[in-house]
Amino acid sequence: MKAAFKEQPPHPAHVFMRAAGYAKHANRDGDESYVRRVSGNDFPRFHVYVNDGAVTTLSIHIDQKAHTYEGSKAHSGEYSGALLADELARISAAINCKMVIMVDKKGKPLDR
Repeated sequence: MKAAFKEQPPHPAHVFMRAAGYAKHANRDGDESYVRRVSGNDFPRFHVYVNDGAVTTLSIHIDQKAHTYEGSKAHSGEYSGALLADELARISAAINCKMVIMVDKKGKPLDR
């Protein structure tokens, strides 16, 4: 699921994502993202990629478990639904910066 901020956040991604309770995460390729555990365990967790373009966007999904096979990028994950929309709203409220244009993985706008 994706969302765009209505206006640019007042701070860089690493600052506003930390304020929303996320920790910086880098994958094996060095791509930077942010994660927040749902429970006391490593999984499930919210996983967010931030794109700082002309409009800052967030791409969020839930990792249900770790990668199963070495070298594989596939894992169990959720990419749409009310839980993700609620988490985007929580991030928006935590940093006091409104989001718009929530879309699912296929780019379809959500009724929210």
